[in-house]
Amino acid sequence: MTTTLRIGEGYTVQFPMVKHVANVGWTVMTPAEAEGKRQGRANMLFRDDLEAKLLEFNPWLGDDQARAIVDTIEALPPTIDGNRDVLAWIRGEHQWYDEVEKRHRPVQVVDVDNPSNNSFVVTWEWKIEPLARKGNRADVMFVINGLPVAIVEHKNPKDGGALDRAVKQLRRYELETPELLAAPQLFNVTHLLDYWYGVTWNANRRFISKWKQTPDEEYRIAVQAFFEPTDFLRTLQYWILFYVEDGETRKSVLREHQRRAIDKIVVRCANPDKTRGLIWHTQGSGKTFTLLTAARLILEDKDRFNNGTVILVVDRTELEGQLREWVERLLGEMQANDITVRRANTKAELQQLLDADFRGLIIAMIHKFEEIKKNSSPRNNIYIFIDEAHRSVAKDLGSYLMAALPHATIIGFTGTPVGSSQSGSGSFQIFGTQDENGYLDRYSIKESIEDGTTLPIRYMMAPSNMTISTEQLDEEFFNLAQSEDVTDVEELNRVLDRAVGIRAFLSADDRVERVAEFIANHFKENVDPLHYKAFLVAVDRETCAKYKVALDRYLPAEWSEVVYSSNAADVVDRPKVAELQLSEKREQEVRRSFKKPAEQPKILIVTDKLLTGYDAPVLYAMYLDKPMRDHVLLQAIARVNRPYVDARGVQKRVGLVVDFVGVLREFQKALRFDSADISGAIEDLDTMMGDLQQRIRQAAADYLQVDSKVGPDQQLEQVVYGKFIDPEARKTFFEDYKDIEALWEILSPSAELRDHITTYKRLSRLYAAVRNAYSESGGFLGDLEYKTRRLIESSAEQEGLGRIAKVVTFDVATLEQLKGEDGPDEGKVYNLLRGLRKEMDDDPAKAVVLRALKERADQVIKNLEERKVTGMAAMDEIAALLVEKDEARKAAEKSGLTDIGFAVYWQLGREEALKAAGLDPIAVAREVETFLGKFPNWVENADEQRRLRLNLYKPVIKLPDEQRKAAVEQIMQVLEQTAAGR
Repeated sequence: MTTTLRIGEGYTVQFPMVKHVANVGWTVMTPAEAEGKRQGRANMLFRDDLEAKLLEFNPWLGDDQARAIVDTIEALPPTIDGNRDVLAWIRGEHQWYDEVEKRHRPVQVVDVDNPSNNSFVVTWEWKIEPLARKGNRADVMFVINGLPVAIVEHKNPKDGGALDRAVKQLRRYELETPELLAAPQLFNVTHLLDYWYGVTWNANRRFISKWKQTPDEEYRIAVQAFFEPTDFLRTLQYWILFYVEDGETRKSVLREHQRRAIDKIVVRCANPDKTRGLIWHTQGSGKTFTLLTAARLILEDKDRFNNGTVILVVDRTELEGQLREWVERLLGEMQANDITVRRANTKAELQQLLDADFRGLIIAMIHKFEEIKKNSSPRNNIYIFIDEAHRSVAKDLGSYLMAALPHATIIGFTGTPVGSSQSGSGSFQIFGTQDENGYLDRYSIKESIEDGTTLPIRYMMAPSNMTISTEQLDEEFFNLAQSEDVTDVEELNRVLDRAVGIRAFLSADDRVERVAEFIANHFKENVDPLHYKAFLVAVDRETCAKYKVALDRYLPAEWSEVVYSSNAADVVDRPKVAELQLSEKREQEVRRSFKKPAEQPKILIVTDKLLTGYDAPVLYAMYLDKPMRDHVLLQAIARVNRPYVDARGVQKRVGLVVDFVGVLREFQKALRFDSADISGAIEDLDTMMGDLQQRIRQAAADYLQVDSKVGPDQQLEQVVYGKFIDPEARKTFFEDYKDIEALWEILSPSAELRDHITTYKRLSRLYAAVRNAYSESGGFLGDLEYKTRRLIESSAEQEGLGRIAKVVTFDVATLEQLKGEDGPDEGKVYNLLRGLRKEMDDDPAKAVVLRALKERADQVIKNLEERKVTGMAAMDEIAALLVEKDEARKAAEKSGLTDIGFAVYWQLGREEALKAAGLDPIAVAREVETFLGKFPNWVENADEQRRLRLNLYKPVIKLPDEQRKAAVEQIMQVLEQTAAGR
């Protein structure tokens, strides 16, 4: 038998992750053993193991109660909400009734504090085959105490696009076999070079993170660090979050910089000798979840922090609203876990909570501390987390807060650096004195871009006749704001109220018209084709209204909406502003629909709202027509830096700012921070143009040199099947091309690209040809992005792509036809194999017979790619397979068996054990057909399936026990495979 050999290969070669985690404490279990533990492929839990752990950790439970709990977990729906319930069981958040003590008690499923008390199992090739539906298989599965907790997809590093393919596979699991994801909390992607992690039920490239490895680390160390039992249990217990966004349940896992900061915060709060700390995590890096998780850990550990109080301080009504929308679920879970949560809506309510010695979480805006009594609470176990600390703590409000709670530990959080800018000095004085470099934890813009947490931002200047002159900008804005502590939009607006000349220039009717026309054309040519969206930031509300009217002349009215604050006097003083003002309900609808790529509006016109805290990954471009600087500018432009991957798997590469003011022309004046703090934050678009042009020239030299003596079709085929027969060469070309394509999509159309269009079209056609030639299916344009697809699709058929991408029939007649055609033998071999794959997809019953042929055909391809055989020799080997297929077809016709019956015969006919026992595979197959007639509903009916399986032992009764069992399993596999494809 080959079972032992296959297991050995899987353990040591196919999935080396299994070996690596075994070295840190996970027990290896073979697929067969795991399938026995879960009592068949329709189930996910190791029921007996889970029951045993329940009885071990909860001695007060009886056998029936433990079994009932397992039944309850197993019956949870395979949805994100069911998945959340599984995690709640893992975390000990569910209770069960104690018959002896007559009360409900928490149920422990996992011992987080003592990892060695748990069962850690890793296995591979985990197949799930629900009744009456197509099955799927996870490459590797991690199981703790009988509960699957992590699912892994292993990809070949030579194929390229591993991460995107894995995300698509996870989405497919959600649709086809959600049971596979019912319990697992984490989703990993690995290909021996890199290691990524994310969560199940949020299959989005944006939410999958690469495990950060220092340069001297390797894949093995990354895997072992993630799955080290103590740390892995902490991930399950603390770092996975469920929350509600736009009315839908979402799921996330904290990244390494968030975990690091939380641990530092908890340690600082437990340190009686240090009572201050400053956390700078750049915009878009998940600061809200960081501070709330830190609060949760402190409040849950009542012994360590003496039943303390955490006060979460926010400085704007809008931010409090953001917290309410994003993390209401998290706050509710805190309350469910005996953590009281209160919102201090008035100064009086805040004073009452302090006077009453409240324990738990208080949420209050900073201005609620105004005139709060000194020494309102002398306790030293009060922990104050101040969001966007750079804005207000250096003012009187910060003084009120510290006087009211003199012994509290205060942690400031900021999304922008507070280094050398004037407005940052106060934050350092208050929070940074107890740490050597001023920060308790720092996650810079550069780091977040390198990690893929945020994207780089590129900017371009609008035509000079639309921008403010440098002299006027200096005199009326930069010099005026030089002495001002401008840290939020309200303060910026007060500065701009005095910049009368600038406001008049920016809001002039004729200029608004010119800018609106420019924006409309730019959006139609550069943004909308990418299926992205945009902000237009105007100088004030009146100008927002003007832009809405002007844009409606150039774009459909439904494409844009204004979102700004209201004023009761608008009806009389600014009637157009009042007319366009959205109701509160409509504004919420617009906020939600803007985040969805397929819904209107496409452009939001804003001036004060949405410039902080609003997170819309589909937002790509910002048309900046309002003077800004320092924190306000950095926070505003950060709206476009969120990673995003669309439904086709196309990644957003950068965020774009089009500057109509001229503030970025004077970069050092606009962003007065240390250069290291803002490194990589924003760069001129010209740098990308130069990069693109250099890359195109290099790619032309590397890939487009051809034999001029033959025609265009032959040139293309010679390159495709000559230069790229080597998988490593393909991978390098794919990476080079995708870098060029990403730049082209961002920069086109541009006059500077005119001389490169022909070369880029040739590169794109070559990329599509190589993708098609070596893919499992046709499709002329492969995975080209939007503008590129539009550029070449009209001529794709004429450029030889059709012949390369065609799908032929895998039979002898087609082989003879191909032999008479021009073109390399390598291409003909690939086309024939594509036909074999299509035939298997189209006919599941025949696929069982064809699978053995495909495995051998794949080996022919592998030998071809490794240059072990020539194209001519490969054709000869494929010809032998075609003859074998033809003989199998004739044998099927002669046998009189159905397709399913013949598939059973074909599977069993190669087993020497049957021949040794004197059994005729055709006779066995006919009996199987008879049993299928007796149990026609076996796919949907579990009882019929059980009886069918028992009857299958009859025709192979002469075999020894183990071989008999193996034969029945083989027959069932054939039946299940054919049923799954029907």
